[in-house]
Amino acid sequence: MDCLVAFIALPAGSYWEKNKDLLALGVSLLALIISIVTARQNVNTTKELSEDAASHAELMARSATYQRLHELLIDPIAASGRRRLFQAAQENRFPKLGEEGWDEINYSLALYDTLAGYVHRGHVDRELVLDAWHHPLANIAEPVRAFMAFRTDHGIDQPWAYLMRLLGDAEQFSCNCPPPTRR
Repeated sequence: MDCLVAFIALPAGSYWEKNKDLLALGVSLLALIISIVTARQNVNTTKELSEDAASHAELMARSATYQRLHELLIDPIAASGRRRLFQAAQENRFPKLGEEGWDEINYSLALYDTLAGYVHRGHVDRELVLDAWHHPLANIAEPVRAFMAFRTDHGIDQPWAYLMRLLGDAEQFSCNCPPPTRR
């Protein structure tokens, strides 16, 4: 406060009194610089927060998508279709279109193909899927190939390319699973 009084009480004709416009310009430039720096920090902080929020939302969506597909894959209807596929492959007698078992097998494989397509597009995490499903996928690979050949022989051309790629990935995947416990 004393400085302000001393400044106001400057003798007439002092340097600052003669150059008060220069002082005002300096204060204005300082205020401008501070506001630019503050605005830039606010923009960077907002950008980081929005990127973090978007990343978190994407992770949550991917997790929810995987969870929903996982629930469908372990559903008794899908499990029944896979069991029918194993049995048909073992007997080397697949059901024809319209026969009992055809729809169940196709349904279970369509779910696997959907999962594989989501992996391909990055909607679900590939490592998560392979870590959780590589054993079932690797085990079903040969019955699927046999069923695909059977379908092709009967004029049904539906390649399920995503599924075939995922089956190959599962067969090549090296599991970091804990060893089975024996009791």
